Amino acid sequence: MNPNSEANVSNIRRWCIRMAPSIVRRRRKFKAAAFLFCLIGLAFVPGSQAFSTRSHRQPNKKLCERRHEWVERSVQYYSTVMRKNSNEGRLDSTSSVEATTSHEDRTFVRLATEHYYARYLIKNGKFSRAESIYRRIIDELKSEEDGCDHTKLAVSTLLLALHMQRSADVKATRAVFLDFFARVALSENTECKCSAKVLQAYSLFEMKQGQRRKSLEIIKLAVRMDPELSPVLKWKQFRDTAEGREYVPIVSFKKDLIRNNVSAARYHNEKDGLSC
Repeated sequence: MNPNSEANVSNIRRWCIRMAPSIVRRRRKFKAAAFLFCLIGLAFVPGSQAFSTRSHRQPNKKLCERRHEWVERSVQYYSTVMRKNSNEGRLDSTSSVEATTSHEDRTFVRLATEHYYARYLIKNGKFSRAESIYRRIIDELKSEEDGCDHTKLAVSTLLLALHMQRSADVKATRAVFLDFFARVALSENTECKCSAKVLQAYSLFEMKQGQRRKSLEIIKLAVRMDPELSPVLKWKQFRDTAEGREYVPIVSFKKDLIRNNVSAARYHNEKDGLSC
């Protein structure tokens, strides 16, 4: 049979007409199935992405919470230290840290976290790193502070001096006090309570080193800067020195020597990289 004959062409045409509805129905079913599959896919993809996002957000949320707790503890610690050296109002540690919008508040939070981190390093035996943080803060504050408001500088100086005393480094401790003394105590400001606190600590340090006359002169200067410190002059060590009597502190020299030697050994070992 000739496939190009008129009869065959007619048969093929009739078959196409007869099968057309079936083909159309199959195409529609295929399109519907494809469309449904796409909808399912679109519904599934955002769900998986949301699940992935939640899984990634969970650690970030915990990290943010820990960071917030660290800042809150830092502010509370630094506020407590500052209150001992100034009667001025400071950032409330119970307030929201996110509310610190002013430049002064942001600076306070930054200093708080740095001081708290230095305290953390000291507790973990990282003495030289803590010293570096204190010195960097002091250098920054010396270039920023003007007038008599040396509260932040005084606090950092006291903390560094205390740290160096615990390390049994007499020369370094004296250098810290002298640096503050040259900058603040010898300035034109005759009344500065925050500076007087540092001079009081400096005076007691020199008294401990046996420099009694020098200690007396320093404490007198501190009292002139803050008359509220005048009761300190009635302490036995200063009364004996003022009256020319020998002052002998009642302490256990053996215990003090052992403590200083242990502190010095720990400090120098860590500074030389011998301890972790």
